[in-house]
Formats: sequence, C-alpha cells, structure tokens
Amino acid sequence: MAIYHSLQTLSPTENRRDEVERRFPGNEENEGEDVASGERGDADEQAGLLASEHSDVEKMIAGGQAVCNRQPWWPVAALTFACVGTILSLSWLTLSLDVRGRPHPSPLDAAMGLPLRRPDEDYVLDLDWDFGAPSQVRAFDWVIVDKEGDPDGVRKPMMTIDGQFPGPLIEVNEGDVLEVNVRNLASNATAIHWHGIFQNGTNWMDGAAGVTQCPIAPGASYQYRFNVTGQAGTDFYHGHQGVQALGGLVGPFVIHSRDEATHQPIPYSSDRVVLLQDWYYDPDSGLMRDVLSPGVEDAPVPNTALINGVNQAQCSNHPGRSCSDVAKPYPILDLAPGKGHRLRFLNVGGFAWFQVAVDEHNSLPIIEVDGTKVDPAPVPSIVIAPGQRYSTILTADPPSKEAFWLRARMIKSCFASQSLPESGVDEAKAIVHYHTPTGRHGGHESSLPTTTSGLQYLPTCKDMSSSTSFSPSPKLSAPVYADHSWYLRVNLAIGDWRLQRGVMNSSSFRPNLSSPTLHRILDGLAENNESFVQEGILDAAFDPISELVISHRGVAETVDIILQNMDENSHPFHLHGTTMWVLGAGHGYFPGYEALGLNPDGKGLLNPANSSVVGNPLKRDTVTAEGFGWVLLRFLADNPGVWLFHCHVLWHSEAGMGMQFLSRVDSIRDWELPEDARRLCDVPEDEIRKGASPKDEVFFGFDKEGGKG
Repeated sequence: MAIYHSLQTLSPTENRRDEVERRFPGNEENEGEDVASGERGDADEQAGLLASEHSDVEKMIAGGQAVCNRQPWWPVAALTFACVGTILSLSWLTLSLDVRGRPHPSPLDAAMGLPLRRPDEDYVLDLDWDFGAPSQVRAFDWVIVDKEGDPDGVRKPMMTIDGQFPGPLIEVNEGDVLEVNVRNLASNATAIHWHGIFQNGTNWMDGAAGVTQCPIAPGASYQYRFNVTGQAGTDFYHGHQGVQALGGLVGPFVIHSRDEATHQPIPYSSDRVVLLQDWYYDPDSGLMRDVLSPGVEDAPVPNTALINGVNQAQCSNHPGRSCSDVAKPYPILDLAPGKGHRLRFLNVGGFAWFQVAVDEHNSLPIIEVDGTKVDPAPVPSIVIAPGQRYSTILTADPPSKEAFWLRARMIKSCFASQSLPESGVDEAKAIVHYHTPTGRHGGHESSLPTTTSGLQYLPTCKDMSSSTSFSPSPKLSAPVYADHSWYLRVNLAIGDWRLQRGVMNSSSFRPNLSSPTLHRILDGLAENNESFVQEGILDAAFDPISELVISHRGVAETVDIILQNMDENSHPFHLHGTTMWVLGAGHGYFPGYEALGLNPDGKGLLNPANSSVVGNPLKRDTVTAEGFGWVLLRFLADNPGVWLFHCHVLWHSEAGMGMQFLSRVDSIRDWELPEDARRLCDVPEDEIRKGASPKDEVFFGFDKEGGKG
C-alpha cells in the first residue's frame, strides 16, 4: 500500500521540538520567527563548540602522530598498532560529535525556511498518474504556521501550510482514503473543510467549526481521515475558522475518476489547477471585526487579485506598507502546441467573482462544473463565484504567437465601490506559453505576452447557468416528487446596536465552537432525548434564532429549497455533504412551482408528458441566488449527518448567513464519535475561539461612532 507524504517526518530531536511547542503557542505577532531565529542561534553556538572540539581532537591526533615518529625501530609494530587504534578512536569520536551536535530542523524551522511561493509545477497534475491503481491511503503531514508573506510584493501576516502558499495539491483516485495529519503551530485555532467532499459516513471529518467539530487549538494536532468513494472532480480545502481562507489557508484537491484517461469528451494532454482569489493587505481578523462592527453595511473591497498566489503590486501606491519592488514572476503555463489542455479553475477567495479568459482564444469548452461532468459547452470566458469550480479545455492552436495572457478579472460591479483601495490591481495574470514541454518540471522562462484583452464589462454577478446550458454527462434526472419544500428568505439586516447580520428566515447562525451541533445531536440521541428525533425544524433542541436546524428522518427524502434573496448582493450558497439540482433561477420573486411545470410544493409534474424541468438539470454544490432574485434547488437527504448550508461570501457567512440540515437521524443514532474528535473540545474556550468571529456581545453598548453609549 503506497503512502504519500507532503512533508518529511517530524524532527526526532524531541527536546528541541518540545521547546518550540512550549514557546510558540500564544505568541505575539512574528514571535514564531523569533523562535526559529533562537533555534538557529542555538545551532550556531553548538557549531562553534563543535568546531572547538574538532580542533582539540585534531591536536590530539597530531600529537599522537608525533609520538609515533620519535620511537626506535624495534617497537614499531606495537606502537603502530597503538597509533592506528588511537587515530581510529578519535576519528569515530569526531564523527559522533558531528552527527549528534547537528540537530535536525524542527517542523517550524523547516516551514519558515521554505520560500513562500509554491513552484508553478506543483499545480501540474502528474502526467504518469495511475488511474487504475488499487485503492490506497494517501497520507500527508501538515504543519500550520503563521508567516509573513508578500504574494504580490506587499507584506502581511499569513496562515500557511508548511510555510508555503497556496497549500499543496492533493491528488487521489476515486475510492482512495485520504489521511491528513494537521499540527497547528499557528497562533489561532483552525479547522480544515474539504469543500465538495461528501464525507459519507464520516460527518465529523467535514471540518465545519461549531457544526461537526471543535477547532484545532494552537499547539494541538488532529488527523483527518476519510474515503472519497462515489465522487470525482475538482475540489479544494480551506480553513473554516473565521475568514482564515482569506489569509492563506487554502489549496486544491483533485479526485480522479477511474475512467478519466479513456473517457475525455475533448482529448487533453496535460492537466493543471488554476487558483483564483481576492486578496486583502490588512490582517483578516481585523477586517472581520470591522465588518461586524456597529454601523458597517458593506463588505471590504479587496486590494488585489491573485492567480496561484501571485500578482505584481506597484509599491508606489502603497507608501504606508512594507512592499518589495522585486517583481514577482507571473505564473507560467507551458503548453504543447496543437493539443488540448485541461485547466481546472477554482475560485478559492472569499468575496470577489471572477471573469476569466485567454487572450485571442474565443472558445473555452467547459467539461466539469463543481465535480459534475457535463457535455462540452463552448464559452469565450468563464464567470466564477466564490466556492465554484469549472474545468475547461484550452486548445493550443495559436495563429502566429507563442505567448498569451490568461486573465482573471474581479467583477467590480459586485463591490460597494468600483474603485479598489490604494489604487489596487483588479486583474491577476498568468502567461500561457506554447512550446514543447520537457515534462512536469519544464521551468521554461517566457517573455511577456503582447496580447490584449477582449473581456467585456459585466454589470451583475450571476451563475453561468443563467446564460449557458449545461447538460450533465451521463444524464441524471432529478426526482420528480419532493417530500419537503422549504422557503428560505435571505438578506442582510440591521438589528440591535446597528449590527448588520446575515439572516435566513429570522435566524442568524452563531456556531457553538466548544459544543458542535453534531456532538449535541449524538449525545441527545444517546440519552433518548426526543427533541432530537422530530421531523422539520428542531426548535426544541436548538434555538432557531441562532441555530436553524431542519431535520429529515427518511432514508432518502427529496428536499426542495426555495432561496428568495431580498438583498442587492448576489449570494453563492454552498451545501456541505452533497450536491443540488438547479431546477430554476431568475430575478424578482419566486414565480411559483406551476411556472416551472411542477405541482405546488414540488409534488410532481403538472404535465407528466413534460419532464424537462427534471430531465437532466445541472447538479452542483455551490449555487447563486442573484441580487433580488431566486433559485429553486432540489437534493436528496440521503447522507447521514448534519450539513451546513451557507453563503460562501465569507463576510456574509461570518455575519450569520447560514443554517443546517440534519439527514437520516435513525442512521446516526448508533454512531460513536471518535475520541480524538472529542478531545479537541477539552481545552479552554478562549483557546478554541482564537481566530473566530467576535461575539455580538462585544459590541453591545456601543453607539454608531464606536464609543460607549
């Protein structure tokens, strides 16, 4: 059984490692670097002592050799034997001192010593990947560390995996088991959510802080281990405590289908991920507090955009910040001419929508949407909301050039202000270069393209399915009959103390970080508490004002969600643990089931001869209710567990725009929560809450100017 590791095993020098662990948690900003510097200083001191010992040893050796040279000829044999023995013994001593005196780098030192930027080739999928390999455990060891970084030249505090940004590519086959050992050496608690992963039978591995687990406190460790059977496609992972994904804790996750090599609607010779994200220069925790403060009604506008963690800032626009004028090389996509190349685009950001295109290429056929294979749908550009993923095929057939710009432009019409702070850059770029690559690690350096953009201004943020027809392949009809239909009114509302919060049917979600929903449900079921087994809204077990939990007890009940957006902002909603059929969407008020050819409450078809609405609708895990618009979703509640449903604009979700669905209560009654999951909660609440959104009570008693009333 092959086991893959993303990091070398942790340092065997236990005393040094324990010292780092004792000193690092809870440090002030940048103290982690001081710890690393301290270790390096200790190492330098040891090296000096070792050099002195080497000198003494060499003097002894030289003295021994001189004694040998002064002896008469007749005891030569005995003295030669003695001299050789002395020399060999002292040489062994010298080697022993050298080995024992040179400590292995600690995980913290190793992470701090790596360059922040991840090499371009790290995001090129393995050309020799074995799609038919037996199912196996793919194991990774991660260390979460705070680190100062400058992805575009402007320095800011970041939260990274192994000291690099973005995080490492996870590549597995359908049916494999993923094992990730997370050691949190950062100053804040964290949890890792596996975006798009069903977690069938491992609900406690979903990584939703306050829903399925307690956060991993500073200094603690946790092992995520789960099977990826029954799905394939492009996913990602990100921190799920506060807005940590905005600070660097994010990375790609690709699951290969077993037939991926032989079933390609458009053949392709290479495969890679392209991560898109918005980027803020101010610390994420400070921005989060500002957004949730009294009188604040708009999410902060990003400073810039990144592709695979890179852009180029103009330092002259940021005189008050630490900024390096050393140019950051653009990411390079080296592609063989005359062939197709799969580009997996992921919006791993927290607020901005992106419009993506390659200059002078008029067709980017989409073959995958959020893990769902679709018939090729040619489009000139891609519009992608936070949390969404699209795979396209770029055919390398240039008319006369070898280099082109790949552009990812933030759609500024969705911001409160279309001017970015500090004259920021709204477009991230990468270089598409056509040449014959030497393999996964080509490393070709290219001159800058001279191509121009054909992207048009977009006045709104809507899912591509509003203008492009996607047909899943193979065809998969949605259930004709809905067992339940839930109307969810979503908006941002201003309440007491002028606090703006996300609201779903008068509920604003506040996760209980020290007692997650799943833990309380399992404990309640074990105690035969009937309030946890009722159907519908669990208003006896949970307070719907802060925790709206809707339960479906059947084995595979069909559930409809009518999302009515009463807000001017578009809200991309993500459902954990499953995917949703998109039965309809539009502007204004939901027109009713009849307008879509369905009976009231989704109870079957109006005309059995017309089943187009459920015939082969798009199925995905992140769907947008456009500003002042609606969307009708349908899903099967067949995956046991409690699953978060929330807006994937992180500022909105942290403001409370979320709720939870509980599925198959009878199936989870006999679940026993793993002890290591329980132990995450056995730490003081102030440790668990590090990095989380501030409680509303923090702001009670403040007037609109931010002072005590």
